[in-house]
Amino acid sequence: VSTQSTGTPAMTSVFLLLLFLSCQAKEGGWKELLGYEECQEQKAELESWTNGIPWCVDPLGLNEKPKSLSEICEDIECAEFKQLDSKSCGYGTRTFISAKWVATNIPDLDEDWRDAFTAAFRRLFKYITGDNESGERIAMTVPVLHRYTMSTGDDIDVGKGGRLYFYLPKKHQESPPVPTDKAVFVEELPAMTVFSRTFGGLRSMEEEDYEEQFARLHNVAVERGGERVEEDVGWVASYTQPRIGRQRQEVMFVRKE
Repeated sequence: VSTQSTGTPAMTSVFLLLLFLSCQAKEGGWKELLGYEECQEQKAELESWTNGIPWCVDPLGLNEKPKSLSEICEDIECAEFKQLDSKSCGYGTRTFISAKWVATNIPDLDEDWRDAFTAAFRRLFKYITGDNESGERIAMTVPVLHRYTMSTGDDIDVGKGGRLYFYLPKKHQESPPVPTDKAVFVEELPAMTVFSRTFGGLRSMEEEDYEEQFARLHNVAVERGGERVEEDVGWVASYTQPRIGRQRQEVMFVRKE
């Protein structure tokens, strides 16, 4: 007596089709994911990010669609912001509300900048896991902000030092725990309007990748959109844990008032 089921291949196909359609629905449209309308000449590149693979059946991380802010902020506290309309395609505009952040400086080291960044991140992580005067554990938030020195002449050049920030949750905004590490400090950032470009992927970003993203942002926001920005400072906002699941990073320029 045969025990094989002739319906199994068909059921598997139906299951995979339903999974694909469900996954596509969860991904959302490009405008929802990016937070802005992409320019026409970049749309073909956007589609290449998916490599034809839905993110939820993508164990190798070949689909580089970014995770949406709405999905991220459902799971973890996000710094408060107000979304604004942009003058042109290719970039988003939002205002971060004035708030307190815990920060530490990153030395400008040519050869060891990755080590310096990692050391800075660990200092801030130790602060939120109890290395403060009250010994209090503080919830992780997003984004992690990295402020760079910039050169925006003929070529975009990103400095290797800067300052790293963790946003302090609402419950700690009024009276943040005092850091015990003298290299860590609480800083209140004023409200700032930023112009941003979004990208995802599991790849480990190199300096040249960030410079390319900053150059694109400068082109669409400043050269085409006519926005005025602080040319000597650039920001990277990281919203997801590197190399785990779908990613979201943004490069940002602050609007010059």
